[in-house]
Amino acid sequence: MGDLLVVGLDLVIGQEVHAGDRETWEWYPKGHNGDQTLVCRECHDGTDLPGGPRRVALVPKGRKGGARRAHFAHPPGMAPPGGRHNPETLWHAEGKQLLRRWAQEQGAAARVEAWTDDGRRRSDVAITVPGGGRLALEVQLGDITDAEWLARHNDYVQAGITDVWLWHPPSWIPRVVFDRAQPGWRLDLTTSRIGLVHSQPAPVTGIRGSETSRCIAVHWPPCPDDSLDTLWMPLAAARLAAEGIEPSADAAAELARRAETVRLRAETARQATSPGARRTRADRPAVTIPAPRPSDSAQQNGNAAPPHYAFRYDAFPPWTDPDTWWYCCDACGNSQITGAELKASSIIHIVKIAGTKKSGQLEIIQLRFGGGTAQRRK
Repeated sequence: MGDLLVVGLDLVIGQEVHAGDRETWEWYPKGHNGDQTLVCRECHDGTDLPGGPRRVALVPKGRKGGARRAHFAHPPGMAPPGGRHNPETLWHAEGKQLLRRWAQEQGAAARVEAWTDDGRRRSDVAITVPGGGRLALEVQLGDITDAEWLARHNDYVQAGITDVWLWHPPSWIPRVVFDRAQPGWRLDLTTSRIGLVHSQPAPVTGIRGSETSRCIAVHWPPCPDDSLDTLWMPLAAARLAAEGIEPSADAAAELARRAETVRLRAETARQATSPGARRTRADRPAVTIPAPRPSDSAQQNGNAAPPHYAFRYDAFPPWTDPDTWWYCCDACGNSQITGAELKASSIIHIVKIAGTKKSGQLEIIQLRFGGGTAQRRK
């Protein structure tokens, strides 16, 4: 978002409007040099004016293809103290207009600052999706207490409206939101993106007894005690539904990839705690790479032995000596095979690991050990 005023109040319809709703010249008859029914909403409300509310007709500015986007300006001598209104107030106003236009582009009916039927709440953006579902989008910049959020949320529930909250990127999201299984969204006006807030587990240590109340999986909505991360996507790619906002297809796939990566890491950590697993390099004897074993009878007869599947179950990081890593092979009946022994075995062993493509998608890689060599296959 820039420093331009792009939101005004149309006194004829009693609603906020955006400079981009019409061509600049179409606003002239309503502006300062017209019938003056296009006024500054913040001046009209007196939000940050020391002298209170006042009626200030706006001057439409901008041209198609110009260096600056279409916007409104105060007439000379009518600007607020400091030359502009509170940036936080402008962020809130433009955020509402951005969401209104996004909803309308999807075929939904959307109004800014609309009251519920019972008159208890005024939604930042009231939406009726095709099919009749009603949503209230709340654009939240400042901090809000648990009690304040619960009061607004419960009023929407009573009115049969699904409330969806979009928070300023640095803002604190009250954990009571997640206690009510509500998704958390962030709104970035500068890039016209929204961010899906999801759980982000702490690094898995694989040590028994280290579990906390936090979940160990990537999911949304997160639990109240989870560490949080945000997955960003273009606002235009997200979709409206009767239940709220749905992430884009690319974002959903990325979230699934993150969840699978964390699951594989957790599985490796659990395997590291199995009986006989060692935790430090000092606990492990020096490894001498053995000579290749003679071929078994099946191979001597010219028949290739079927490969075995093995898995690594220690917790040593990737940069340590691979010959010291420990593997387990159920077919061999051996749960303490070193990497060196795996490579020297006459039997081919396949080890599956998780990797990441250049596109960021998860892939499963098969490493084939045996005969003193290792081959990588997808």
